[in-house]
Amino acid sequence: MNIERPIPASLQRAFAVSALVIVSACPGRAFGQDNPRDPAAAEALYLSGRKLVNDGNWAEGCAKFDASMELNPAASTLINIAKCHEHEGKLTQAVVDYRRALQLNQDTLGEERKKQLEQVAKEGIAAIEPRLARVELVVGARPEGLEVARDGIRLPLAALGETIPLDPGKHMFEASAPGFEKIEKPVELAEGQKVTVELSLVPAAAVAKKPPPPDKPKPAPASGGVPVWAYVAGGLGLAAVGAGVYFRFDQMDAEETIRVNCPGTPSVCDPTKEYRPDADNARKDRSFYLFVGLTAAGAAGIGAAVFGIVRGLSQKKPQAQSVHVVPYVGRGDGGLMLQGAF
Repeated sequence: MNIERPIPASLQRAFAVSALVIVSACPGRAFGQDNPRDPAAAEALYLSGRKLVNDGNWAEGCAKFDASMELNPAASTLINIAKCHEHEGKLTQAVVDYRRALQLNQDTLGEERKKQLEQVAKEGIAAIEPRLARVELVVGARPEGLEVARDGIRLPLAALGETIPLDPGKHMFEASAPGFEKIEKPVELAEGQKVTVELSLVPAAAVAKKPPPPDKPKPAPASGGVPVWAYVAGGLGLAAVGAGVYFRFDQMDAEETIRVNCPGTPSVCDPTKEYRPDADNARKDRSFYLFVGLTAAGAAGIGAAVFGIVRGLSQKKPQAQSVHVVPYVGRGDGGLMLQGAF
């Protein structure tokens, strides 16, 4: 027969004390921390980090604090890491570090040391919190599949409408959902600033695509410009008049030849001479007709050119103008006369 005998109270107290000693000796495993600890190496890294930071070498000093924290988490080390983040301008992370240090400080040995670390952490939080910017993110409509992000970090929808502390500086807020245009809104925050960032999604079908830029209209010809045909007509007219003048001189030369060889009025050629006026008479008549025809054609061309030029100029600057082209034939010369008012 088995008889259950009670455990003496003194033995129960001994078991409890033993268990407490085991937990205190292995705090890492008691709190679910599996990383091996090396307090001696952590202390050496901590002291090296303090020296580097005091010398102004924050980058290497802060790296020493991080390494020390991995080997042996301590409130004092985490407070120095918080100061590193504050130095880098990462104010929100510094506040988080200070608050974690307050929690970790519960394991600090010695009441006086614990009070000193607690005071440093609370003073750090009190100094930084007024400098934090605070943002309330608001999304008007929340369609299915809504995603919100800040600086590329996706935020839970529960964060909408809440005031969230942020580091001062530039931030990018984004919102997107299937069937809606993605919104990106940059915001620059100053220390202690409080703002509300509103994001309003617009259906993709409602966003009108920008029409392509219209073709640049061809510049209209300047009013009052002289048309090209006027210059062409003028050039041809002058060429015709020049040719007519040539034949006029050829006619005069033929007449002079006949007058010299057949003097008198009417001209009578000496039958004893070999000169016969038939060829010069034919040349004289041909040159005369060519002179008249070419001069008349040239006059028409020049007249048309003058008309075009005057009309073009008159459209630019109205002015009463009249031009007349008058051909003339004289005994010793010929050509064109322009009459009018300019």
